[in-house]
Amino acid sequence: MIQAKDIAIQFKKDLDELLRKYDAEIGVEERGTIHYERGLEDIIVYIQAKYDKDGNCIAEWAEVNLGRNIQAN
Repeated sequence: MIQAKDIAIQFKKDLDELLRKYDAEIGVEERGTIHYERGLEDIIVYIQAKYDKDGNCIAEWAEVNLGRNIQAN
């Protein structure tokens, strides 16, 4: 049986590799300011733009809102 700590270690390793591949960071943003929505957060992935050696943008930055759960569309 695979132990929880081993699953967590492997998950973090895989996630770190994915974030490095896309030069990305993960953050959390609170959504909504209405009373009943407070306390709800979305997971946001911020992907940096890429530039060539001359300073020309070769890949735009992106912001991916994963919501509270990751679901591929």
